[in-house]
Amino acid sequence: MGHDNILVLDGITKKFGDIVALEHVDLSIRRGEVHVVCGENGAGKSTLMNILVGIHAPDGGKIVFNGKETTIRDPLAAGAMGIGMVHQHFTLVPSMSVAENLFLGHHLRHFGFFSDRQAMVERAGTLIDTYSFALDPEASVRTLSVGQRQRVEILKALVFDAELLILDEPTAVLTPPEVEELLKVITNLRDRGRTVLFITHKLREVKAVSDRVTILRRGKNISTHITKAVTENDIARDMVGRDVFLMGRQGQGARAFGKNVLQLENVSITNSNGRLLLDGINLDVRAGEVLGIAGVDGNGQTELAEAIAGLIPVQAGTIRLDGTDINNASVVRRQEAGLGFVPEDRLDRGLSRNMSIAENMAATNYLRAGILWRGFVDKGRLAEFTQKGIEQFDIRGAKPSLTVGSLSGGNMQKVVLAREFARDPKVLLVSQPTRGLDIGASEFVYSEILSAADKGNGILLISSELSEIFALADRIAVIYSGRIMQILTREDADEETVGILMNGGKEQAA
Repeated sequence: MGHDNILVLDGITKKFGDIVALEHVDLSIRRGEVHVVCGENGAGKSTLMNILVGIHAPDGGKIVFNGKETTIRDPLAAGAMGIGMVHQHFTLVPSMSVAENLFLGHHLRHFGFFSDRQAMVERAGTLIDTYSFALDPEASVRTLSVGQRQRVEILKALVFDAELLILDEPTAVLTPPEVEELLKVITNLRDRGRTVLFITHKLREVKAVSDRVTILRRGKNISTHITKAVTENDIARDMVGRDVFLMGRQGQGARAFGKNVLQLENVSITNSNGRLLLDGINLDVRAGEVLGIAGVDGNGQTELAEAIAGLIPVQAGTIRLDGTDINNASVVRRQEAGLGFVPEDRLDRGLSRNMSIAENMAATNYLRAGILWRGFVDKGRLAEFTQKGIEQFDIRGAKPSLTVGSLSGGNMQKVVLAREFARDPKVLLVSQPTRGLDIGASEFVYSEILSAADKGNGILLISSELSEIFALADRIAVIYSGRIMQILTREDADEETVGILMNGGKEQAA
C-alpha cells in the first residue's frame, strides 16, 4: 500500500440477504487524482460508495484511509475523517441562502450562542472564489439552476475540508452545458489538491476527466486502467463483458422513407401567463425515419411531447397523425390511431408505481396482445405477454406480479419501453429513452429504435444527449426557446453547428 494512496479497499464484500452486491472488491485511490468508478446499473457502484460514507457496513474486507485501517460507522464519522459525498438527489433547503446551506447544522457563532451570519457569508465567499464557482453566497438556493445547486452541494463537502470528494452520478440531472461546467469544476478541484472519486457510466465523461478508471461488473472489480491508455470501447467491453456497439445509423448512406406519418403545422402553446412555450412549430416525420429533436432541457421539448401525446392543449396550429387531425382527440384515441409515447418522466407520466409490472406493461396493450377475452382479463395471456417483455428488455429483478415501484429507475424505464414497443405504433414518440440506463441497456434501446424505424415506424426522438441524437437520427431539428431553429440532415450536421443553434445562435455561413 503505497504512501501516495489516500484510500485503499482490500477485499470488500457486502451481501443483502442471498444477493452478493460486492465480492472481494479491491480499490486504491491515489492522493490528488480524479478516479472514476464505472459499471452498469447493479454493478455495485452505489453500494461501494455507501460503504465509504458509513451508510452500509461491509461484511468482509478492510478500509485503509490516510494510511490507517479504519471502520466508518456513519456519515458523520466519514465527514469527520475527511470523506465527503455529493449524492444524486440534493439535500439543500431552497428557502435558505447559499451560505446558510453550507453551514446548516454547523452555524458559525458569536460568543458560542448567536449565529454569525456575516462570518458564514465571508467564509462561503472565500470558498467560492477559491474554486471559481461563480455563486453569490447570499443568493437564495431556490433561485439557482440545477448546475449551480450542485456546486453548493460540492461546497458543503469542502467547507469542512473533505480530502476525498465522492460524486455519485453527478451529471444525471444536468444539461449538456452544465455537464461541461462540472467537468471543469472537477479538474479544478484536482488541480487544487483534492482527490475526487467520480461515479458514472457515461464513457465520454470517463475519458474527459479521469486519471484512472476502475470498472465493476456484477459486484466484482474487473479492471483498473490509466484512462488515457484505454479507449471508450475498451471500457465498455469491461463493463458489459462483451463488445458493445452504439454506432446507430452512421455511415449507412441515403435512406428511402415513406409518407408523412406525423405533421405539426404552426403549433403554438402559451402558459397561463401568456408566455409562448411553443412558437409556430413546423415538423414532419416520415415512415421509417428517425427525426431527432436536439436542445438544452427546458426549451419546449416537454411541451412538444405532451402536446403530441394529448396531455396539454394546443392554442394554435394543427397536429396530424397519419393524415388525420388529432388536435381534439383524447389520449386514448391517439393511441388507438397509432401513437406510442415514452415520456421523459417515467414515474409521473409513464407508470403507476403501486400497480404490478404486468398491469403497467399491459395498460396500452390489452386488445392488441389478446389479453382481454369476452371483456375479462386472461391472466395466463397477461403473464405470458409480460414475461416476454421482461426477457426481451432484460428487466432485472422483475416478475409480472411485482409492483413496478420495487424496480430500480433504469428497470422502470425498460417497462415503459417494453410496453410501447410491443404496440408497434405508426409513430413512436420517445423522450429521453436512455436516461438512467447503462451502456448495455442503451445499446439494446438503440437497436430497438432502429429496428422499429426499419419496419416503417416513424420515430420522433427527443434527447438531451447529443451523442444519442447523432447516433440515431436521420434528420436533426434543433429547438431553442420554443422555436425550431433549423432542421439539418445527418450528413450536414456537426456538433459545433448544432451546439450554436442549441444556444440560440444562427448557423455560421460556410
